[in-house]
Amino acid sequence: MPPQKPERRAQALREQLDHAASLYYDQGTSPISDAEYDQLFRELQALEAEHPELVVPESPTQRVGAPLPKGSKFAPSQHLAPMLSIESLTSADEVREFVDRTRRNLEIPDDEPLEWVCEPKFDGVSANLLYEDGVLVRGASRGDGTTGEEITQNLKPVRGVPLKLQGDPQRWPKRIEVRGEVLLSREDFANLQAASETTTDTPFRNARNTVAGTLKLLDPSVVAARRLDFVCFGVGHMEGLEVATYHELVEHLHAFGFGTSIQLERFAVVPDVDALIEWHARLESERDAFRYEMDGIVAKVDRLDWQRRLGRTARTPRHTLAFKFTAQRGTTKVADVVSQVGRTGTITPVAELEPVELAGVTVRRATLHNWNLVQIRDVRVGDVVDVERAGDVIPAVVHVHVEERGPDSMPVPRPTHCPTCEGPLEVEGAFLHCVNVECPDTLRARLAHLASRRALDIERLGTKNIDQLIGAGLLNKLEDVFTLHHHEDTILAMERWGEKSFEKLVEELDRASRPTLPRFLHALGIRRVGEQTAKDLAEHFGSLNALREASEAQLCEVDGVGPEVARSVRAFFELEDNRKALDAIAAAGVEVQEIAVDKAAGGELAGRTFCFTGGLDQLSRDEAKALVEERGASTASSISKKVTDVVAGAKAGSKLDKARKLELRILTEEEFLALVGRAP
Repeated sequence: MPPQKPERRAQALREQLDHAASLYYDQGTSPISDAEYDQLFRELQALEAEHPELVVPESPTQRVGAPLPKGSKFAPSQHLAPMLSIESLTSADEVREFVDRTRRNLEIPDDEPLEWVCEPKFDGVSANLLYEDGVLVRGASRGDGTTGEEITQNLKPVRGVPLKLQGDPQRWPKRIEVRGEVLLSREDFANLQAASETTTDTPFRNARNTVAGTLKLLDPSVVAARRLDFVCFGVGHMEGLEVATYHELVEHLHAFGFGTSIQLERFAVVPDVDALIEWHARLESERDAFRYEMDGIVAKVDRLDWQRRLGRTARTPRHTLAFKFTAQRGTTKVADVVSQVGRTGTITPVAELEPVELAGVTVRRATLHNWNLVQIRDVRVGDVVDVERAGDVIPAVVHVHVEERGPDSMPVPRPTHCPTCEGPLEVEGAFLHCVNVECPDTLRARLAHLASRRALDIERLGTKNIDQLIGAGLLNKLEDVFTLHHHEDTILAMERWGEKSFEKLVEELDRASRPTLPRFLHALGIRRVGEQTAKDLAEHFGSLNALREASEAQLCEVDGVGPEVARSVRAFFELEDNRKALDAIAAAGVEVQEIAVDKAAGGELAGRTFCFTGGLDQLSRDEAKALVEERGASTASSISKKVTDVVAGAKAGSKLDKARKLELRILTEEEFLALVGRAP
């Protein structure tokens, strides 16, 4: 296969990493292992370093964590200091390079001591605790690193979280954010698993997922019953506590009553990189016998003044590293290879295995990632294989013992049709996709995307309500969304529905029945058609009918649309099931609003390019962008000479400084609102 173009590969990597991060932070699950995530992340970093023009603000390399899930039942909580990620390293050579780079940044000679504090890297869920005058006032999840979910009541029952600091009040800090991992011990997790087998509770899949799910419950008594523990790994904002080193800080936190690595006897101050690597090896040898799941160690420069001097990148501190353990492997036999249809239509091969124990979990299935990999590795039914697990839900097949293969062994054929709806498959590089919008296995995800804020914005159709309506037989196809108002009696009889919520649903459906063409195209979930491509297509063709009949050659005339996107769009509209679905949506009363080609060219702000920086109080960033685009202007995510107007909100940073140097027009939020005719 020819290599993908850099921009295509970067986009594919961003989508994979975003999907994995969304599942990890929002649902406590993971479709790929930590090792695979790190490998993809590094590939994206290298690609962006080689091609700086590919860096975009929303890239996983430019941020921490994941945005809060829409419809969260918890209030947002902004951290006083950001919760950063840590640079992950997998070899001793990488660790040595990190330490050498740290010495260079500090400008200290090789013979000057550089001490590191080493602690376990636990496989838990991060939390941020705020104390004022020694009293816990707020607890939050990591979230996107800047804002998390306020889960104070669920963190109070966690062992190792003092409601009031212990020891001499005179030594308490005035204000302090304490960060750490919420954990479930191997023993307590095993007890929960055993208990679930005799009840109707959903079986617990692994300790980390159990913690993530527990902290999202609305009943703190359940949290208390599950015996969660907190082990701190540092602080964010701090007032009124003066310490010179990180190890002194941890000793204070230990005295205040927090769970720490000190009490776990897994805490060390080492003099150099050799001792750091030795400590990592010792902990890795003890990992299976330890109370909690560990997947590596974390090492930090001990001197806090040096930590401050080293500073941080956009997403990681320069004074801290994570040295990962090798993933755990086992050997078993492939019983079958089956096709699994993902919620976005991706056809993923999955190996069904003879049961094997890995890291305390019985593994019966392993991902094979894509059908190209099945052929490259030549995985066959009956093969003896090595399976690797690194804390993920579905482990991966990493090696085939071809030498043990029998004479009757046959290659596994690549599917030619969707195993669920039997529809045709679209080939995208190494991946196969079902493009049928009404495939039962992808229906839930397509409905959720259709109803999402950036598509048709039907707030009452969140994933829980979608599941409920599917279960009741009211949502079997996309067009069924627009007939829900005919089922008032059935819906009102369901749990969580009342007259007001149903009336709100009807209002949202009425508004969604007259979508703009760009929003409707984005809502359809056509592969490779995101928001910007949907806008480009809409502005070029003007109507849905014109787009439906456009040839690949005509599609390629659209600025920003290449052959791959054109083929994907053409394949979508050529599929008979999709054409029937669109006709049924129109028959249900949906009127997609046409737009005049080049309509924006005559707008009152035509020719101007806006860039937004800082937080806006009166409207969201997306709403602000929409206001200027409706008036003929364009928007940019970074400052350059093509930008004409910069709108600076609260805490505007480096973009504002650059805008001043370029002498660009700078508007306050109030001035911007006046410009677009919106009274502040």
